[in-house]
Amino acid sequence: MGKLDENTRGRLLDLTRAIRHAAVAAILTACVASGDSYIRGHGLAIAKVSPADRAQIVDAAIHAAFDVSPDLILRMYPLDLPRTAGDTGGTPVSPALVNALRDRGLVRGICHPVRSAPKNTPHCSTADAGYIIRSSDVFSISRDTNEIYFAAEKYGPATGVKPEALRFEKAYELVKRAGAWRVVREGRLHER
Repeated sequence: MGKLDENTRGRLLDLTRAIRHAAVAAILTACVASGDSYIRGHGLAIAKVSPADRAQIVDAAIHAAFDVSPDLILRMYPLDLPRTAGDTGGTPVSPALVNALRDRGLVRGICHPVRSAPKNTPHCSTADAGYIIRSSDVFSISRDTNEIYFAAEKYGPATGVKPEALRFEKAYELVKRAGAWRVVREGRLHER
């Protein structure tokens, strides 16, 4: 391909700018048109899934986020992730979900984390250290595809050395194939 003259190069740059502006306008219009201000599940309805399916979906998210082994210690936060920005609020976690994940050997119970300062690593009233996990509601993308948001944060024991702070949140798209929910796509959410 040969070199472009100044006039052609200028028209291509103008066209590129126009396409970018149109894309941004389309995204903003879609956000406003959906009528919600949700961060998690924006524009999506809460999926109608059974408690067993919800447990299987959270199980899939755990396996996507961690190398699951007997040494991994996970405890559920008592509230689901809210749809809005941040992590305050949320609906209470279903005891059936906690029990199903405990029966699968994935969680050891619930942790009501305590922080000695706002940015410090939380601790649970246990002798172990591990991760506190939270999930959102399950959102319906299409008939066979759902989305869930999953967060994890390191916690320390009630006494002793606290681990270095670590927190992450991811969004997972899942499909049900052969009776099992599988993660097919993931995206990392950045702290707000």
